[in-house]
Amino acid sequence: MAKTPPHIEGEVLAMIAAGYSLAAVSSQFGLSYHTVRGIQKRAGIKSGEIKKQVILKYQNALKDSLASDFIRDKASALLMDDLALSSKLRSKLHVLLDELPDSPRDTKEAVLIARSLSAIATSLKLSNDTLRASFKLGEEPEVNEDLPELIVREMLEKEIEEIKAEQKSIVSA
Repeated sequence: MAKTPPHIEGEVLAMIAAGYSLAAVSSQFGLSYHTVRGIQKRAGIKSGEIKKQVILKYQNALKDSLASDFIRDKASALLMDDLALSSKLRSKLHVLLDELPDSPRDTKEAVLIARSLSAIATSLKLSNDTLRASFKLGEEPEVNEDLPELIVREMLEKEIEEIKAEQKSIVSA
């Protein structure tokens, strides 16, 4: 088996640090998933160890690729698939949960129930993670840093009289 050249390993590490998935990186360089994962593990990628401009290059490339209509269509299809699978998983989990007895007859049944509940909890976590990741696709929404100012003060006597008069006119109408 041929060793991956150092310049390719550097590019692989930069793409991983820029946010590409291991599957995307392996596809980009024609390497197996396990090879890419091995490169990542050997390097132990940590922030600041890779040149910022290389990371920036691949982050920009990732953003550009997300702008492609083909990629958007593919991402949309995958999102719909993930949502459908999550929904189906949740409905099956509800059925399974309803079938579990509330009080086990013996220790063996208690262990089986505990395992079932653990599997259900793991499946729900997977479903939630899928949904959470699915809704993070695309651009981050703009965050408005300026929050409205709430001023609390005591009302003036004149303002109180105006409100009372307005309420009387509404009631008498």
